[in-house]
Amino acid sequence: MKHLSAPGFALICALALPAAPSAADRGGLTAAGVRTLTPQESAVVDGLAPVPLVDLNLRPAATVLVSVKDGTPVRKVQRSGLGLRAAVYAGQPHALNPLLPQLPGERLPRRIDFEKDGDSVEAWATMTAAGIPHLKLNGFGGFRADATASWTSRFTLGGSTSKEVVLRFVVPPTVVGGNSELEGLAWWRARMRTDVLVNGFPAWSTEAWRLRADYQQTGAMGGQVNVPLEVLQTFGDPLPFPTDDEDAPAGPGEPSNDSNAGNVDAPSAPRVVHLSLGRFNPGQAIELSMIVRGTAYTQASSAMGTDHHCRHNGSRYFCSRASMSVNGLGSEAPRVTLLP
Repeated sequence: MKHLSAPGFALICALALPAAPSAADRGGLTAAGVRTLTPQESAVVDGLAPVPLVDLNLRPAATVLVSVKDGTPVRKVQRSGLGLRAAVYAGQPHALNPLLPQLPGERLPRRIDFEKDGDSVEAWATMTAAGIPHLKLNGFGGFRADATASWTSRFTLGGSTSKEVVLRFVVPPTVVGGNSELEGLAWWRARMRTDVLVNGFPAWSTEAWRLRADYQQTGAMGGQVNVPLEVLQTFGDPLPFPTDDEDAPAGPGEPSNDSNAGNVDAPSAPRVVHLSLGRFNPGQAIELSMIVRGTAYTQASSAMGTDHHCRHNGSRYFCSRASMSVNGLGSEAPRVTLLP
């Protein structure tokens, strides 16, 4: 017996949604009754049968937007129906690359050869029919890349009694990284943000930024010298990265887990989240959205500067890099479980 009945109309894909509205934007309101379950409660929910995935009516969407100094910005968008994935790719100065996700063990072919091309960028975004996100952004020199993979769901609670509704979802391993090329130094930025909305209200979010920043310190011979610093900052419900730039410095003999220790491209561990959405009555409609966004770019050190572009030494280009990825291979589809 199915727990849910699908309404007879289509949904607007989450791709068109703006950033999750703040509590101030919604008159101070948030998704009423939403809370994260404890590990003990989560274990109980995982032992129960979820609502069949087909009854959630997932509708995927994906978009990418890329640009480099000498190219026209390229945007690709796909909104898919039930049972179909949304997958897009864009690149400059090259294009026409395979779409994510790739087969296990298969590597995405890279068309970028920054030593010859200079400023260059690639971006992939996929949301599978089962609601599993994949993002990959990679760029060199002066570039910007943005990507979004999302799903929306609308269903109506069946039965004759009210139920507590629990949503379980997974944020796959995530990388926010980059590289500062000393012969083509640039300020680079990489970001991932995931939002979950319940009936249009923000219910859960996580965000991670990694960036190269500069600071001044006194040099060995006196005077101020410029020192680059690569920093990870997290917001919302943070992902478990192997890097923590906000903890206390490592003590004598202790290994450092700071970004400058060389682990800027290390992925986070996957994050499993159980959200109780509150109680709903029979016949009540429930709208859910999961929106996964990625950004990677470089910027000049001054308002009109060009020092973030690749530099040519007469034989090849030298470029700094920014990259981000959300690797959904081996991840799990979202689940909804109804509790008495």
